[in-house]
Amino acid sequence: MKKTRKMMTLFLITTCIMSILLSACGNSTKTTEEPKPTTEAAVDDNKTEPATNNNAEATTESNEPVTIKFMTPWGGEEVRIRLADALEKKYPHIKIEHISAFASAEKIQEANAANNSPDIMLVTDPFVTLHDLEMTYPLDDLVAKNNVDLTKFRDGAIEAIRQRDPEQKNRLLGMPLEDVVVNLFYNKDIFDKLGIEYPSETPTWDEVLDMAAKIAGKHGDAEYVGLAARGLSQAMLQLSATGTNPETGEILFEKDPKFAKYFNLIQRVIKIPGNVPDESQKDNFGFEKGNVGMILSFVNSAKLYAHTEGLNFGMSAYPSWSDLPGVLPNNIPLTLAINPASKHIEEAFKVLEFAVSEENQKNIAIGGAPPVVKDPEIRQYLAGEDKVGVYNIDAAYKGKAATPVYSPYGPDIFYYEANIISDKTSEMIKDKGKEDVNTFLRKMTDEYAAILKEKANKQ
Repeated sequence: MKKTRKMMTLFLITTCIMSILLSACGNSTKTTEEPKPTTEAAVDDNKTEPATNNNAEATTESNEPVTIKFMTPWGGEEVRIRLADALEKKYPHIKIEHISAFASAEKIQEANAANNSPDIMLVTDPFVTLHDLEMTYPLDDLVAKNNVDLTKFRDGAIEAIRQRDPEQKNRLLGMPLEDVVVNLFYNKDIFDKLGIEYPSETPTWDEVLDMAAKIAGKHGDAEYVGLAARGLSQAMLQLSATGTNPETGEILFEKDPKFAKYFNLIQRVIKIPGNVPDESQKDNFGFEKGNVGMILSFVNSAKLYAHTEGLNFGMSAYPSWSDLPGVLPNNIPLTLAINPASKHIEEAFKVLEFAVSEENQKNIAIGGAPPVVKDPEIRQYLAGEDKVGVYNIDAAYKGKAATPVYSPYGPDIFYYEANIISDKTSEMIKDKGKEDVNTFLRKMTDEYAAILKEKANKQ
């Protein structure tokens, strides 16, 4: 996982003013399935005097000055713009001290050893790391005490978080902060030039691949990619399938037909003539360059594309399966967790409350990240304050989230973390689909069995 996180830099371009953890720029159609984001992990300077956080019962309910240590992989400027400035204006007695690092076991232990334990951590895995460190803190009582309305969040978001309770008690171990929404962008000029009708707001995979086949290849002096080969693992999320039995850990890649269904879709993408450029040519194609017909990217890429000169694009929902019309991927949002050893539990929860307030969710959207609340007016800011109402942002949200599923044995499917589905998709694309799906799944099963065995040996 550490290696994966270091590799995840390519996605951080969706806004000119910050490098956001979940941005997806789509600047090329590389044969890797999807770039994976990261941010620099340099701890901010000018820190206040560190406090020892070792008393879960100690809270400060007065307006005495309190410093909340906030661990995220973002840079300090991102934290300031997306949370700290507005928070400190509303609560002058609460100051944010940023620790710029992933909430990995290594970084958390380093912070603890340095007497610099975070009060709040941005979680990008299903709480396994915090559980192993005995640092999970259920928020259910605080949610009830403070009358936090959990229905304001995007449908399926809270359920996806509860499912990932390592103890399988359905506890709410974190508060959703930002969503992960991937949708279809298409180049209107290419469609117009080739006389192809634009995708509907809710296209199916069959429709998208048919359009891709008409676009891909040479057309006079121009050469196009029909559908960029990235963002595809989200299609597996639409199928609500776990790769292992949640009770026994039995690997299901070969036994559950949904996995063959998914990888047959990848084969279809690969087999479109001219759709996947050779390694030597892949950097010549990009949605921003105007020679890619369609791309699957984060909805917040709208801000980048809206400010790319000469790019005339439209937006649709992520393509759905024909037998699951309108069913969208159900991602786990980026989540904020509280350290149970914090001396400032009440204030830390105030930070979480403010972070998910309509006021701050609008700040997040303006900053270039998908808000996790389902208010359609707030998400209109994703293309930038100067582009509100210009692009059909709502199209990306047309449909219903797939039923969330989870197995503690994995593999979980993230767009911002390591997952075997994404990795094996990239492998199949790079190999141009030479291996049949059944053989591919058999090898995939063997590889994952070795991964599970290694994990078991470490316990």
